[in-house]
Amino acid sequence: MNKLSEKDKEVFYKLISAVLFYANKRFNVIKNISTKEDFFKTDIKKTIPLRKKIYENPGIFDDFANENPENFNSEELNIICSWKKFKQGRFVLAKYTKEHAIFFDEKEGRAYGVLGITDSFEDVFEGYAPILMDIVLLPFKGKITYEGIFVSYNIYFGGGIKRSLKINLGEAIQRYGIITCLDEPAEERKNNDEKMLRFYMGSREKINKYLDKINELRVKSPKLEAVYHQERAKNSARAIKKSLKRNEIKGYFAVLDESVVASGGSSKELNKNIKTVVPQNKIDWIYKFRL
Repeated sequence: MNKLSEKDKEVFYKLISAVLFYANKRFNVIKNISTKEDFFKTDIKKTIPLRKKIYENPGIFDDFANENPENFNSEELNIICSWKKFKQGRFVLAKYTKEHAIFFDEKEGRAYGVLGITDSFEDVFEGYAPILMDIVLLPFKGKITYEGIFVSYNIYFGGGIKRSLKINLGEAIQRYGIITCLDEPAEERKNNDEKMLRFYMGSREKINKYLDKINELRVKSPKLEAVYHQERAKNSARAIKKSLKRNEIKGYFAVLDESVVASGGSSKELNKNIKTVVPQNKIDWIYKFRL
C-alpha cells in the first residue's frame, strides 16, 4: 500500500489540523481567526506561511504535547513530538513502487519511501515521474508521509538528466537502502564494498562516472580485485553473447576481461578447460555464461 490506511489518514489529519490551529494561535499568521471552524474554512494556500513558521520553530511540537490542548492520548502526542524529525527541502519524486513513492534528495544522496495521505502520489501524478518538488516529509507511526501540501515544478527532465538521476538514485539505494523511517538517522550499510563495486561496474556510463571510486575499491583486497575483473568480463560478455548467438553457437563459455578464454559442451568440461588455460591466480576473475 502506497498511501495511509483510512484509519491512519483520519488520525493524521486530526493531529496535523490541531497543531496548525495551535500554532496559528501562537504565531498569529492567519489573522482574525478565533475558532477551529473559522480556521478550517481557510484556503489551504493561506496556511503556507503558517506551515513555514512551524518548521522554522519545531519546538512548537513539544509545546503542543506539553500543553495538550486537545486531550490527545500518549500515542498521539508521541506522533506529534516525532515531527521534530521532519525532512524539508527540494526532492525529486523519482519513481513508484507498490509500497512507496521514492523521493530522492540529491544533496544528501538519500532515497526515501513516502506514503501518500488520501491518495498515493502515483495516482496524483498519474504515474508520471520524475517530478521536482518542495515538500516536508514527516514521520508517522514508523513510516514516512508528508505534511499535507507540496509545490511541484513543471520541469522537463531530458534523457541525459534522467540517466544521471537513475545512476545517482541507484547509488543512494546501494549505500543506504530506501529509507522508510525518520525516527533514527540513516546509516550507510556495513560491509558494502563488494555491492558498491558491482554497482559502479554495472554499465559503461557508471564506470566513467565512478572510475576513481572503482580504483579505490578494487585494490582493497584480492576478492575485490576479482569482483572488478568479473564485472569487467560481464560487461564484455554482452557483445560476445550477441556475436555467438548470431553465429548460432551454443555451449558454456568463460570470459576474462574482454576475451573468451575457454568453452565447453558442459559446465564440467568448461571448468576443466579453464584450469588448463587460465593461471590459477586469475580463475576467480572469470565470468561464465551459457548459450
